[in-house]
Amino acid sequence: MYDLNDTIVAVSSPTSDKRVIVRITGPETIETCKQIFSSPANIRRRTKDEKRGTRLVTGSVAIDAELKIDAQLYLFLSPHSYTGDDLAEIHIPTNPAVTEVLIGNLLGKGLRMAGPGEFTARAYLNGKIDLAQAEAVNEIIVSSNAFQLAAAEKLLSGRLSETTAKVRSAMMDCLSLTEAGLDFSAEDIELETGDEVIERLLGVKKQLEQLLTGSIRYESLIDLPAVGITGAPNAGKSSLLNKLLGKERSIVSHKRKTTRDVLTALCTLAHCRCVLFDCAGLTPSLVARCSSHGSRATGHGPRDVLDELAQQAAIEALRNSAVVVFCVDISKADWSEDISIRELIYSSCVERDAYCVKENTQYEIRNTKLIPVATKCDLLSEQVLSNRLAELNKLFDADFLAISVETGDSIKLLREKIDNKIIEITLGSLSRETQYAIRDTKYEIALTARHKQAVTEAIENVSESISELRAGNDEVAAMMLRAAYQAVSGIESAAGGHVDEQILEQIFSRFCIGK
Repeated sequence: MYDLNDTIVAVSSPTSDKRVIVRITGPETIETCKQIFSSPANIRRRTKDEKRGTRLVTGSVAIDAELKIDAQLYLFLSPHSYTGDDLAEIHIPTNPAVTEVLIGNLLGKGLRMAGPGEFTARAYLNGKIDLAQAEAVNEIIVSSNAFQLAAAEKLLSGRLSETTAKVRSAMMDCLSLTEAGLDFSAEDIELETGDEVIERLLGVKKQLEQLLTGSIRYESLIDLPAVGITGAPNAGKSSLLNKLLGKERSIVSHKRKTTRDVLTALCTLAHCRCVLFDCAGLTPSLVARCSSHGSRATGHGPRDVLDELAQQAAIEALRNSAVVVFCVDISKADWSEDISIRELIYSSCVERDAYCVKENTQYEIRNTKLIPVATKCDLLSEQVLSNRLAELNKLFDADFLAISVETGDSIKLLREKIDNKIIEITLGSLSRETQYAIRDTKYEIALTARHKQAVTEAIENVSESISELRAGNDEVAAMMLRAAYQAVSGIESAAGGHVDEQILEQIFSRFCIGK
């Protein structure tokens, strides 16, 4: 799968960063750095008397035969590095084009491009981390919310491995006693009885069951929530999307129906990341026409067809949104269209949200998904704004947040509301045990789907082993207990646990290159 004799290289920093980090690890790391760095005398392996395994060298790096750039070289020397081999990080303030030339230069010196997750794979293969911790590294990188990150950090802390090590030890004791009974049954040796071994195995089974019920289920925290921004045409939705992102993602125009499709963008909030949906402005008459003909657009001209398709896409986006930001232009004179649009949003929530269907009340729908905002507040004087906001709140029976993308008023507060609403919904979708585990720091274990499968398999095998012991089939009981031991060992592949190469490839293929 991986050749540990190769020296590998990859870019390990995001492409958007102004500083690029090129990472190298393997047997030829030191010699390669000497060839391209301007201070080769300072690049050396750790001597026997040196305790420190980290070294910083400043100078310049040769991008090719003609170009040199100021750089910093961080050396992490074996066996104290992340991978267990000599590891170097070259930090340079440059662009992707120059970085590509440097990578080509390094490949020309005999290095190999690293595969996805190969740096972490080397850390695992060299015994620096176990398999569960290796998985946690990737989960930390891709975490989309604070809960997912906390669960991944719990996984990385090694508490799962500590727990499984104790279970494996208890299993091995039971297995040794069972097999000793088989091997020395004819000898005059005092051994524990079958009932005593069964009692021990019941304790092992209880530990495994507690591992399932008392741990955070990692996959339950993974989904990246969607936030739909909707309202009437020209309500300021695209401008709001750009303001929340801090960059121009959506085209903004004073003309109605500028947004034809659902635009998406990744937004980072205080406790989570979410996908923002900028939906086409909703027109109740068009939506009604689409609904009467199912999902088929029936317009008589190209513009009608495009409008209907845009409405269908917008409604579908709202159905798939965890939170809906409902925009109403507070500066306009007539809000009758907006009232109809709110009803469309409610019906979209009902179609998707089982909780709302169960409760079957608009009040519950409004409080689970909707954040009403009054846009374009900068167009009104303070007194007029206050009066119109009170009128808006009364008409819609809701508390609108007055915002302005021009002045930035309440944009920070809106981000906080979205963040809090997502947290509320995320926690509400989890089991009570998981909610408690997230809030209570004494729960230090997180399980992935692979871990859960392994523990479940072990419980089944231990249960069968107990049944066979009670039936007097000690040899079959020992076989089932070995299977249980193997299943638990596969979680972190320590102390003799064998992990198939296909499993390793599946785990590390999910990583980014350079990690």
